[in-house]
Amino acid sequence: MSGTPPRISVVIPVHCRTPEHRRYLEEALDSAARQTFRDFEVVLVDDCSPLDIGPLTAAAGLPEARVLRQETNLGHARSRNRGVQAARGDLIAFLDHDDLWLPEKLARQLAVMEAHPEVGLVFCAVELFGPLADRFPVRPGYIPTRPDFAWFACRPNYVITASAVLAQKRVLTAAGLFDPRYSSADDFDLWLKAARLAPLYYLPEKLVRYRLHAANVNYAADLLNDNRLLTRLLWRAFLQSPFTERLKLLPALARKLAGRVRLLLL
Repeated sequence: MSGTPPRISVVIPVHCRTPEHRRYLEEALDSAARQTFRDFEVVLVDDCSPLDIGPLTAAAGLPEARVLRQETNLGHARSRNRGVQAARGDLIAFLDHDDLWLPEKLARQLAVMEAHPEVGLVFCAVELFGPLADRFPVRPGYIPTRPDFAWFACRPNYVITASAVLAQKRVLTAAGLFDPRYSSADDFDLWLKAARLAPLYYLPEKLVRYRLHAANVNYAADLLNDNRLLTRLLWRAFLQSPFTERLKLLPALARKLAGRVRLLLL
């Protein structure tokens, strides 16, 4: 480990339990190693993987890498939080172990941060791939360059995938990091909270390949639990907002409540 902190810390949570998971992780690490921007470290949080992932990290050709091993399985939210807390860089990038980055991903997002130092989080467009890419409706539609809290609140949970994010560590920490009470929407919850603290920026370039497959965590989501938590977040924001923003948040609250009714009737 060098004495000078890296500019960016890349947090990768992983629970590697099958040869397929191992192959996905190897490909993800390779995509990180191919980044044109090199001043970064990888903080890989091994969430009690049955398979040994140490050799993969050592062989990936990364500028700097650490593996934090958890002796019990704590889930992706707590794993990401541990990675952020251990990060030495002022900027945090997330890479899920089954996703891929294009080589210019970090460089292009860092350029945005440097040109707009007030921005707390920048996210890019993604390309869907994998066996279920044509079956999962991840189509966010138009995204403004500077989306605010109210805009995000009216969007589906998948509008930002974690692998597409580069964020200021101080903003993530001030927002409370990832809430482990969620089954899958902890990232969306954090992006919403971050949007209340600092401007967000959308880079409309497909710099991430988001893999959709049968083992994605979203397929095991507790939708009713996540709906309740997100509704509480939106309601608190509604009460704290000026009148004009309350009007923008009303449709989002109505959709969340209608979605809860549908879930209860299933």
